[in-house]
Amino acid sequence: MKKTVLILDDDESLAKSLASEFHDHGYEPTVVHSLKEIPALAFDCAVVDIRLRGEFGLDAIKMLKKNSESCQIVVLSGYGSIATAVEAVKLGAIDYLTKPVGFELIVAALEGRLMKPEPDFKPQSLSQVEHEHIDFVLTKNQGNISKTAKDLGLHRQSLQRKLKKYT
Repeated sequence: MKKTVLILDDDESLAKSLASEFHDHGYEPTVVHSLKEIPALAFDCAVVDIRLRGEFGLDAIKMLKKNSESCQIVVLSGYGSIATAVEAVKLGAIDYLTKPVGFELIVAALEGRLMKPEPDFKPQSLSQVEHEHIDFVLTKNQGNISKTAKDLGLHRQSLQRKLKKYT
């Protein structure tokens, strides 16, 4: 019996490419591009993009875990941060990978074969700490820029400039 995998990504070409790779490796892929499209089915595993058009990918983790506690979920992000990685794992993801990422690395993460090196301690720069904090508050506010700006005591446009600088 083939393992089922849900691919949630608003980048249609990436989702199609991942689906093709999963199919070629014996999986049964289901591709969706928004939270509303996620079927109420139990999946063996899932690959979820964190930032979707107008939606927050971490909300998918709750939905998937509700239908199947054993669903192995890997979160992908083009804007990786410690805050969102911690939040993803707290919600039930087994790993968090930053784009661009190869198919083999995604499968290794889903199968629990991903070996991570021991991190060397390196103090973060002030800019990195600021970015982490902004991303943490943005994650807590589910991507809401206006609420995040208010919580940080910034003007919305100032926050948007800072976010643009980090991408």
